[in-house]
Order: sequence, then C-alpha cells, then structure tokens
Amino acid sequence: MSIAVKIDRETSLLLVHDVVNDFLAETDESLTAMLDNVARLLAAARAAGLPIVFAAPGQGDPAIAPRRARAGLVWGSEGVDVPELLGPLADEVVIRKPRYGAFFGSGLAEYMRHARRDTLVLCGLSLAGGVETTVRDAHNRDLHSVLVADACLCRPIPDQGWGDVTSDEVAKVTLSLLAERFAEVTTTEEICRELATR
Repeated sequence: MSIAVKIDRETSLLLVHDVVNDFLAETDESLTAMLDNVARLLAAARAAGLPIVFAAPGQGDPAIAPRRARAGLVWGSEGVDVPELLGPLADEVVIRKPRYGAFFGSGLAEYMRHARRDTLVLCGLSLAGGVETTVRDAHNRDLHSVLVADACLCRPIPDQGWGDVTSDEVAKVTLSLLAERFAEVTTTEEICRELATR
C-alpha cells in the first residue's frame, strides 16, 4: 500500500541505511530494483535540498566493540563504504553504527538535534533488520519516520523451526506492523512527486 505524504524540507532528512559494498556484492533482481529506487530518492532529495545521511556499519561509540558478524564485514574496510555511484557528496554525512539500527551507538540522534530534524525518510536494507530497528528506535525517540517500501530490500528467511518465509511474506508482515504503529509507508514515486512540488 502507498500513501501520499507531506515532506517538510525544513524538518526532514533522507536516511540511506546499510547500502554498502559488502551488502551489495550478490546482485539479483530485487537488489537492482531497490538500488534504482535509492538512486531516484537521492536525486530527488538533492534537487529539493533535503539533507542526506548514510548509515553504515562501523565504529560509532568507541566503547562498543564489533560483534561477531557475517564473514567479510570488517569495520574500516571498503566493504562497509557507500558505493561511489551513490555518494556521499561533499555536504552529505556518513554515520557509523556498531549494530543493526542507525541510532544505537551512533551520532544520528545528535546530528538530527543539531540539524533540527525530526523526520526520517528511510530506505535501504534490510527491511526486517536494520531498517525496522531504526524505525522503532525513531518512534521511541518521538521522531517521525516515512518508510519508502520499494526502496528497501527484503530478504527471505530460511526455516528457523516454523518453515521457510518468502521475502514477500516478510515484507507483508513487516510493512503491516510498521504502518500500523510506527511509520508512514509509501513509495519512491510518491516521495519523488512530493519533493518535486514547490
């Protein structure tokens, strides 16, 4: 489901979550579609003068050590950098986060306070992991989230004791839960249309 949303350019920012080299190494149709939509959102946000923040794995709070992670994900390596084709541009920010969500152990909340921003327009991966965690954390901080569903990657879940869960099933449940309580859920087309209006 998609809804029309109002984006206040004075109080909103675009947050691109975990769109980094290591997580993009295995390309497939859904990843390509997500990246196309992220690129469209970035272009629309840049044209509208909306601040852009990339949340990427790495050392945020120095007191938080790396957790054992999937093979290949190494803080400080090129694997946790944003692909050059997406950014960041000179005036855009990369915050490093030591865990799934963009708030925990990072400078995101402080950045938003100083920038006087209270709304996240959020995209990236993965929907049922770091993106969902970020939306819930934002809600707990009395911040508003606009989740761009078709600019988020949703992966299937292999059997954990209840059977395999397809990516469509994961997306249906995750988006339904977030839309019910925590965020406005919309599409890339809606955000681009809204940001194009003056």
